[in-house]
Amino acid sequence: MAQRIVKWTLDGTILKLSKYTDDKEAALIIEAEFDLNDFQAALNKPENKDFAMQALTYLAKQKLMDSGAGSVGDFGGKILAAKNRWKELLEGKWTGERTNATGAAENKKLINNVKSISKVVSLEGLIMKKTLYPNTFTPEDEAKLQELMEAAVAKR
Repeated sequence: MAQRIVKWTLDGTILKLSKYTDDKEAALIIEAEFDLNDFQAALNKPENKDFAMQALTYLAKQKLMDSGAGSVGDFGGKILAAKNRWKELLEGKWTGERTNATGAAENKKLINNVKSISKVVSLEGLIMKKTLYPNTFTPEDEAKLQELMEAAVAKR
């Protein structure tokens, strides 16, 4: 699974790039800033007509692809989603969120859930820890696991 290493934020017309951290409380250190007014000015230069078309094509294609990525179903469903998003774009609407077409977001949630369970001192947590993170499984963990397993058997 790919690790996210950069975070993008938009502050007015300034697109900011910072190093991604999992700590939501930490202040972001901005590494680079890009003024979108400069980009718009470059798009509007007559000598950049081909550049402007290429840039707009890429942006539109990406937005249309994102709209169909989350659609469950067949090819026809993805076409319908793209057509609906295109209609919104022509109306000047920017709707919807980016969808991760690879399923990485869902996998990340699952992995984070497993990691949090494996940290809990419970029968399930210790079994997961022993199975998934054997290098971190201590003799104390083993003793507690045996105690919890005995208690589970005694309940039957």
